[in-house]
Amino acid sequence: MNLLNQKIEELSTVDIGNYDRNFTTELSENKHNDNSVRKALDRLICLYEQSGFLYAEKKERIFPHMDLILKNWQAVLKMDGQLFNVVKFTGNNPVKEQLTSIIFWRTTYNSWIAQHLVSTGFPAGVCAMMLRAQAEVNIEKHRYKSFQNWFSETNNYANMVFGTLIKTIGKKYSNLNSYAYIGVKHIPKYNSQSIRIIPYQLNLQQELYHFYCKIRGSIDAEAEEINNNDIELNYLDQLYRKVGLRRKRYVWLAVMKNKTFPAGVAIVNRAPFGLNFSLLENRCDLLIDPCLSKEIRQIVCHQLLSEAMKAYFSFEKKLDLPFPISFVPVVTDFESSKILLHSGASFFRSYKKSVWLQQAFEGWYTHIQQTYDSFFKKKEETIKLKKI
Repeated sequence: MNLLNQKIEELSTVDIGNYDRNFTTELSENKHNDNSVRKALDRLICLYEQSGFLYAEKKERIFPHMDLILKNWQAVLKMDGQLFNVVKFTGNNPVKEQLTSIIFWRTTYNSWIAQHLVSTGFPAGVCAMMLRAQAEVNIEKHRYKSFQNWFSETNNYANMVFGTLIKTIGKKYSNLNSYAYIGVKHIPKYNSQSIRIIPYQLNLQQELYHFYCKIRGSIDAEAEEINNNDIELNYLDQLYRKVGLRRKRYVWLAVMKNKTFPAGVAIVNRAPFGLNFSLLENRCDLLIDPCLSKEIRQIVCHQLLSEAMKAYFSFEKKLDLPFPISFVPVVTDFESSKILLHSGASFFRSYKKSVWLQQAFEGWYTHIQQTYDSFFKKKEETIKLKKI
C-alpha cells in the first residue's frame, strides 16, 4: 500500500468522525432519488446558515433563486463526481453537533475549484476531511491540472489555511493574488477610434496567453487553461450537457490602433447559476494593462464590458443557461474597479484567489497537515495558560 492509500485508510477509520462524499452514506440506497438529494442539500444549506457562511448580503442575492441553484446542484451531482463533489465530515460527539463540509466543482476540463469550507467549530474534523480529500486528489492526480480557492481577505480562518500556501509550497507551483469583486448593471460604451474590440479567435491564442501571464501570472494562466486551444471550454461543455446544463467561456480583446498586443481582455465565464454561492462561477475576469492612462483605461473597461454583457443578457436563449440577476459579477484589479464604481458599479468585497498546480498536490497535503498541527499546538498552549 503506498503512502497516499495508507493516509486514506487511516483517515477513514479515525475515531473523531465519518467521511461522506456526495451523500453516499447519508442517502445509502436512495442516492439518485431527487427528493432525497434535495433534502440532503437543504440540510447542507442549514449548515451554511448556522456557520455564518450565508451572511445577510449573500443570502439576499441568492435566496430568491434557490430553487434554480439547488436544481443545478442536483443535476451536476448525477455525474458521479465528474463535475461536482460535496464532502462532509461528521463527528462522533453525542453531546455537541460536529459537522464540516467542503465542495469541489469542475471549472475547466482539467481544473477544479475548492469552495464553501464550513464548520460548526470542529477543527479536527476540518483537518481530517481536507487531508482525506487531498489524498484522493493525489491518487487521481493524472486527471487534474490544478485546484484553486477564492476567499475573502477578512476571513481569518481561510487566510490561515489558503493564504499561507505559498510559504509552504513556494511560488514555482502556487500563486496568490488579490482582486476587487464588483457588480456591474449598466455600462456606457465610449466611442473611440483608437481602440477596437475583437472577439477571440484561435489565431489570437498566443497574444491572449502572454497578456494573461503578464497580468495574473503563468501559474494562474495554466490553472485557467489559457495555454489551451479550447479557450471556449467546448470539451467541458459536453460533460455538462449530459445532465442538461452548459459551461462556456467567451473572450474579447481590446487592441489599440497600430498595436497587436492587447490593452485589455474580458473573459466571461458562463456556468450553471449558483454552483458557487458568491456567483464566481459566472464571473467576468477583466484584465487591464496597468500601464494605461486613466482615460484610456476607462474607455477599455467600458468597451470590453459592453461586449461581455452580451454573454449574460443576449446569449441566454442560445445557451439555454438562465442568468436570473440584473448585474454581472466582475473580478478585476483595484484601479479598474475604481473607474467602474465611479460609473455606478457596486463593490462587493476583496477576494484572494489561491492556486496550486498538480506538481504541488503532495506539497499541499503537507501544508494542510502542518497548518493544523500548528493550530492544535497553539490551542493546547492556550488551554494550559488558562489553567495556570
